[in-house]
Amino acid sequence: MQDALNEGLKQGRKWLMISGWLAVIAGTVAIVVPAVASVTVAIFIGWMLLVGAVFLLIDAFAVRDVWRMLMRVLLALIAGAAGLSLLLAPLRGTYTLTVLLVLWFAITGVMRIAVAVAERGTPGAGWMGANGVVTLLLAVLIGASLPSSADWAIGLLVGIDFIFYGFGAVAAASALKRSEATSGATGSTGSMTTPGGAATA
Repeated sequence: MQDALNEGLKQGRKWLMISGWLAVIAGTVAIVVPAVASVTVAIFIGWMLLVGAVFLLIDAFAVRDVWRMLMRVLLALIAGAAGLSLLLAPLRGTYTLTVLLVLWFAITGVMRIAVAVAERGTPGAGWMGANGVVTLLLAVLIGASLPSSADWAIGLLVGIDFIFYGFGAVAAASALKRSEATSGATGSTGSMTTPGGAATA
């Protein structure tokens, strides 16, 4: 049982490390070419809205109440129209997305700072706090420079967020590795062999 638990923790640490470095690479690319990243995010959100519209439409015809069905159909049409708008003109949609993203990053920045203060001393708390501060400052600066910042802001914000998340994940994975090594060393020294060959705890 303990061996299975240790193996599960080891696999989790490995995937945490991999996801961390992948996030750092993706964040770097987004910062180097922020305009491309902004358009990519707009297209991605457009597809997500279209998929959501399909599910809303299916759900609309699954209910028997006429009013609820009409509301779901209306929501599906709105989501579908927004998705098509982003797919057909992603550059035009980046302004609205930038405003929403600035609000989102401002809120998450404050929340990350609060969590980092509450969890200070734990692995990754420092990166989370730094992420919160940088995200909050960028949200303020980019919001103040709208609309000119709409062309590159999404890519820059997403890129920086990815990089901080990536380094935080790598730091947490490294801390888990050190913790495993320490617990392994403690376990190996926790038992001693008597002259008669019997092991004692």
